Amino acid sequence: MNSIKNNSLLLSLLWTILLSGLLFLNIQELQRNPIQHAELQAKSLIKSVISFRAWASNFGGVYVHPSNQYPPNPYLKTQERDVITTDGKKLTLINPAYMTRQVFQDFYGKDGINGHLTSLKLLNPNNRPDAWEHKSLLAFEKGSKQETTIETTSSGDRIFRYMQPLYIEEKCLKCHGNQNYKVGDVRGGISTFINLKKSEAITLKSIRSIVWTYALVWLIGLAGILISYRRSILLEIERDQRINLLSVSQNLAQEFISEMSETSNLEQSLQAISTMLEKRDPYTAGHQQRVADLAEKIALELGLSKEQAHGIRLAGIVHDIGKIQTPAEVLTKPGKLTDIEFSLIKLHPQTGYDILKNIKFPWPIAEAVLQHHERLDGSGYPQGLKGKKIILEARIISVADVVEAMSSHRPYRAGLGLEAALEEITSKRGIHFDPDVVDACLRLFKEHGYKFD
Repeated sequence: MNSIKNNSLLLSLLWTILLSGLLFLNIQELQRNPIQHAELQAKSLIKSVISFRAWASNFGGVYVHPSNQYPPNPYLKTQERDVITTDGKKLTLINPAYMTRQVFQDFYGKDGINGHLTSLKLLNPNNRPDAWEHKSLLAFEKGSKQETTIETTSSGDRIFRYMQPLYIEEKCLKCHGNQNYKVGDVRGGISTFINLKKSEAITLKSIRSIVWTYALVWLIGLAGILISYRRSILLEIERDQRINLLSVSQNLAQEFISEMSETSNLEQSLQAISTMLEKRDPYTAGHQQRVADLAEKIALELGLSKEQAHGIRLAGIVHDIGKIQTPAEVLTKPGKLTDIEFSLIKLHPQTGYDILKNIKFPWPIAEAVLQHHERLDGSGYPQGLKGKKIILEARIISVADVVEAMSSHRPYRAGLGLEAALEEITSKRGIHFDPDVVDACLRLFKEHGYKFD
């Protein structure tokens, strides 16, 4: 039993480790989701900004009506910055850098997303880089293509920051040529920041959900292991009880027969054991006696010698001796037997054989007891023997046993009557039961007027 307990504990430990490992990996993957999602957002934002900057650069910028919200760019040093149309309207040039700043100012900053245009060589001091942007711009000049970091705000929110470089193109020199840039130089960069609060809240909810799911699966697994453990313990106890009971039964029966044989004849010894067994099962009191008598009469009807018929009678007297191992509460149960209970009943032929096999008889009594539930088609037990592999003594007792059992009352059903019993052996003639034995039994009841005492 210690091995069963240790195996169950080991299985529980392995189950816990397996689910813990899978849960850890799933949580790690979920925790990466907000960062991965934020990076995709940042790249998409910068890509869109670069696209409209490229479009504006193709035209050298766009002219708009100046206003308080969009005043002329004071840092744009070009004579074409401010113009007057032929109808007298004033326009000011919005170059790509100024346009980018205004877009970030007017349209971004919602849902925790924003961006910043910056450079190490500033025209507009409002674009001054912070410490991380300054470090990233230096990295771009050394060949880096992107920079990321995660910062925590004073309110405790985590911010994902992403930055990409901007390079000088030929059309950029119109505004930045006086800064000694060359085509391909790093002009600056566009940085973004994305507040992870909402994404992390969603992730936390997902983590809680998956933890509860894993916990439920873990508990179900442990419950299954516990049920298996308890069932294994019960089966082990039952097996030990059977072994112990069988050993005691064999010793007692053999000793009893030996002692009785010294003071009386063999039939009286077997009769005493039969009586002892029937005291454990009052519902089947007389069953073995009636089976023995009918079996002997069938043997004589078949033309067997009186000596062989007498041996069959003795085998009938103890054909259920193996039920001494069966728990009394199963033998006397007043309802339908469960599968497990019936499996205990089915052990009695083998148990009876084990008790009798070492006792010297002039007849195959132990073999008849072992085989009395075998059937011609191999559907019987315990060995599934077929046809003539079943000894004649067992074939005779099996018919007598069925007829008597069906005719008599049992704890789980009322007696079915003799007619039903005879109809049963007739319908199974040649299938379960020896045809000659069935015919001899039918003649006894229908022609010779045989009746059970």
